[in-house]
Amino acid sequence: MPTYITLFKWTDQGRSKTGDLPDRAAEVEKKLEAAGVKVIGNYTTMGQYDQVSVVEAPDDDTVAKFLMLIAGRGNAISETMRAWTMDEIRKVL
Repeated sequence: MPTYITLFKWTDQGRSKTGDLPDRAAEVEKKLEAAGVKVIGNYTTMGQYDQVSVVEAPDDDTVAKFLMLIAGRGNAISETMRAWTMDEIRKVL
């Protein structure tokens, strides 16, 4: 399955809800897994981004659906990248 890395910057609204972040992240993770998405990791970070999520998903549309759900909540702005392993790149090349 393709791998996706999402970088999140919390909005003011999202920062005001950091106390329940683990619960909100778990809720989204359950929905992702029900849609066939495998969550590799979900991390809070220091620096330019507040949170990073790494998932494997069947396709771009599945990832886009959940990014729209997250965006609609107003807690974060995201940037998502498709990632390829070196073995996958060998096949591409």
